[in-house]
Amino acid sequence: MTITKPFRRTCRQFVDGRYPPHGNDGFIDDPRFANAPEQYVRAFLVIQKDLRELFDYVEPADQNEGCYSYRIHELLMRACVEVEANCKAVLSENGYMPPPGKNWDRSDYKKLNRTHRLSSFQVKFPVWHGQHAVRTPFSSWGPSEGKLTWYDAYNDTKHDRHKRFKKSKLWKSPRRCRRSGGVA
Repeated sequence: MTITKPFRRTCRQFVDGRYPPHGNDGFIDDPRFANAPEQYVRAFLVIQKDLRELFDYVEPADQNEGCYSYRIHELLMRACVEVEANCKAVLSENGYMPPPGKNWDRSDYKKLNRTHRLSSFQVKFPVWHGQHAVRTPFSSWGPSEGKLTWYDAYNDTKHDRHKRFKKSKLWKSPRRCRRSGGVA
């Protein structure tokens, strides 16, 4: 089947990992490609800046993955809100809406894995001490169709922060932070 149009909010790399410098990518500059794309980019850049600032206080290292704090909780909330916002934007701008009477949820967002292969994406922390510098945050959306532990932590702490605050960890690891008696 031939693709007859570019999909909104979707940019494909070449097989070698490069993005096209010119040629058939002119549609990206078209205002119909994405509604207010700069807002999504700015939100990501602010989260990235705040994560770097957090690493001024909590060393990015395997042994600190279990650290939790209000700052980590704040980043978790904001990052997940942005994941949801981006998923909704991609889906809705390409004509998808949840059935009438149903709110958006992870079952809707998971649909993007089929087209965007989110489960295969890796994120590498440029400064990380230990073996866990590379993360695959959507890997459980692959063949097993499992849950995202970080997204579950977001929902758990959003709905009951008092009881579930400790789930606001730097990462899902059960290890405790070595600073400040376990609290970053």
